[in-house]
Parts: sequence; structure tokens; C-alpha cells
Amino acid sequence: MADSIIYGTGGHARVLAAGLNLNAPPILGYFDDRITQPFIQGLPILQYDPHVFPDAEVLIGIGNNEIRRAIAARVQHKSGVFIHPQAIVAPDVIIGPGSVILAGAVIQTGVILGAHVIVNANVTIDHDAVLGDFCSIYPNAYVGGGAKIGSGVTIAACTAVERLATIPGVFEEDWSISMDFSSSS
Repeated sequence: MADSIIYGTGGHARVLAAGLNLNAPPILGYFDDRITQPFIQGLPILQYDPHVFPDAEVLIGIGNNEIRRAIAARVQHKSGVFIHPQAIVAPDVIIGPGSVILAGAVIQTGVILGAHVIVNANVTIDHDAVLGDFCSIYPNAYVGGGAKIGSGVTIAACTAVERLATIPGVFEEDWSISMDFSSSS
């Protein structure tokens, strides 16, 4: 992973920063639309500018799916992917750009995660499940094997999604999954 910039400064951004600081390349700073302080732990907080740290990868540290989607649409930096060192991810899992997998998550074989998906702490996603772009799976949730979760869906904490279940997306593109994961969106 390249050097990182985190977009956002709230709770999810700070959790992401703590994970990145464990063993990833350095965080160069933060972008935020509402700057209330100049620094977090000595790192600058700046308005978004595509010319600032142009080679860094951006991770959007915003938990709200709609806001994360709007920010992703205007960010010109390449989107990074973060997998916490204490997460377990099968080697054949497909992970879209901008996705974040936090501590204790287990993602089994054959899973596809769209772009900018958040898999929170202690989530289990069983084999062959598909999660659309901009989904958020809250802590301690379980997604059953073969389940299909549409774009923009939030799965609440401690929720179980049955095996082979289908949950329609909330955004107009519904099943849009960014299969070209080499792009910078």
C-alpha cells in the first residue's frame, strides 16, 4: 500500500488511522470538508485538493454510505484498500477500491466486495457472498454464504443475514459493483 490520506476526521476515520498506524506506510494527513482543528496527532487536516499529496492513496473514513459515495465521486486521488492485520481474508476474495476491512473480520472464499465497502470489527462474511458498492456492515454482523447485498445497504450491528438471502440496493444503480478494480474510483 502507498502512503495514505484519510478523508474525514470523525470516529470511523480515527479507527481507520489506528489500524493503518499498526504496520502500513505512514498517514500523510487528513482531508475534511469542515475543519474544526488544524491537526490530529500532529498530522495536518486540509480541504480536499487533488494536487496535495497526489501520489497518496485516499481512504474515505466516513461511515455514512451516501456521504462516502458523494465524496468518492469527486475525489481524484487513487482509492486505497485497507485490511487490518488482525482480519482474516481468504486469498481469492475480490476487494473493490476504497474498501476497508477492520480488526477481527473474517471473509471467506469466493466473496466479492464492491467499491468503498466497510466491513467493521468482528464481522463474518461467509463464502460466495456479494456486497455491492458503498455497503457498510456494522460490528459483529454475519452475512451468510451466497447472500447478495445491493449497493448502499447498511447491515446493523449483531445482525445475521441468512444464507442465500438477497437484499436490494438503496442507490439507483442497485447492483453496481465496480468490477474494474484497477481504476482509481
